[in-house]
Amino acid sequence: MTNPDAEERAFDLLQWNPYSLPTEYDDDLALVGYYSKTQKERSDRALDAWEEEHPFKSSDELTAFRELERLGVYTDADFYSPSKAKNGHYTTRLKEHRADSREPQGPPRPSRQTGSIRKHRPL
Repeated sequence: MTNPDAEERAFDLLQWNPYSLPTEYDDDLALVGYYSKTQKERSDRALDAWEEEHPFKSSDELTAFRELERLGVYTDADFYSPSKAKNGHYTTRLKEHRADSREPQGPPRPSRQTGSIRKHRPL
């Protein structure tokens, strides 16, 4: 069963379109949910067009948090904190993690140079 109030509201919303409906409010169309269905379709098309023009982009902090999860620094038990994000915690942590990953592990390797170093002497 359709809600007559919802149908009337949908009919009223459809009146704001640049085109108008071909007829006045019709109880028979309302009973089958025509106005709600038409309004939903119009609304969905408008939202799809807006989303296409304005794609979602994560904040740098959320992107860093997700990368830290992917790298195993954080697990599913760790939750994103807006207060930490406000202070740049996740981007800083990601930079630190990347820097730590690049540092060589253990004592420095001995030089592979063989023989003594000769100083240049004129002939």
